[in-house]
Amino acid sequence: MRAKPTLAVLLLSLLLCACKSPKQPNLGEPLADLSRAERAQFEEGKKVFERVFTPQDGLGPLFNANSCAQCHEAPVVGGVGDEIEIHATRFVAPNSCDPLFDQGGPVIQQNATPLLQAKGIMKEQIPPGATAQAHRSTPPLFGFGLVDAIPEATILSHEPRHGAKGEGIAGHANRTIDGRVGRFGRKAAVAALSDFNAGPPGTDPAPDPEITVEDIEKVTAFTRFLAPPPQQIFTNHTDLHLARRGRKLFAHLDCVVCHLPKMNTGPSTSKALHRKTLALYSDLMVHDMGSALADICLEQAHPSEFRTEMLMGLRFREQFLHDGSAKTVQEAIERHDGEARNSRDRFKALTEKDKQALLKFLETI
Repeated sequence: MRAKPTLAVLLLSLLLCACKSPKQPNLGEPLADLSRAERAQFEEGKKVFERVFTPQDGLGPLFNANSCAQCHEAPVVGGVGDEIEIHATRFVAPNSCDPLFDQGGPVIQQNATPLLQAKGIMKEQIPPGATAQAHRSTPPLFGFGLVDAIPEATILSHEPRHGAKGEGIAGHANRTIDGRVGRFGRKAAVAALSDFNAGPPGTDPAPDPEITVEDIEKVTAFTRFLAPPPQQIFTNHTDLHLARRGRKLFAHLDCVVCHLPKMNTGPSTSKALHRKTLALYSDLMVHDMGSALADICLEQAHPSEFRTEMLMGLRFREQFLHDGSAKTVQEAIERHDGEARNSRDRFKALTEKDKQALLKFLETI
């Protein structure tokens, strides 16, 4: 007869099960807890995201890439790319910002279809009304659905907190033209996971609409359900010790004032998005970063104001700052200015060992 398990053995088994933490999705995988229908939406959306468009099915007539995945490709689909976009707007001091929608909008397309090239147009020109242009590197999209699920009230709750320490930090939320709180884009000028493209009539052989509402929803589903990057966990004792020291320095230098480590999503009909904690390392506010980095305005964000960069997935990037001009994380830190000047100067004053500790911590994100 088989012996029955003792109470002690049963309790030990329960404790071991309780101690197991849920497996983090790998990079490029969907969120955990998706329903079967949501998982299917993710997979269908990924196909549209990777689809290569041609002029016959809607590409152009002016464009930057022929698929979403062409720009968001490394190290997996949904990540970063080496493409640099050009943007342009018109700023009239003290507070007027014109996105130049009547001249094609702020994104300057760098490629043209053969039909448009035959008419002598190789790429879109900077609108004559622009007062400045900007370069923009491709951001990774990991975890964007969770960012989208953060309530506006949560973002706005961080506004009064800034400046309380008397260190000149005075970030504010940016808002779209219809008053919604922005969170996406380097100027936080986009409030939700949506995009719209239009081109001049008479140059595109594809009938409108060029992409169906269903396909747009599929791409949105792929982005919404794309999991955030898993945390890097060091097993080497030296690296682990450095990273722990670096985490303390990150807080000590007040980097966490703007690069807020976590935010919570609100209620959602999707279990995968419902009241989750996201380690995004951003307050989603725009801050003055100094005149050296200033470029364009967008909505209420002035030329020198940028949204706090979301650091999640930082270790998978190869170019840094909003324009990709910094080649290392350390260079990006040392080029902070404006509201970040005090933290930057304190970083530069660290010993070389402490600098390496902070950089090692950033490798875990």
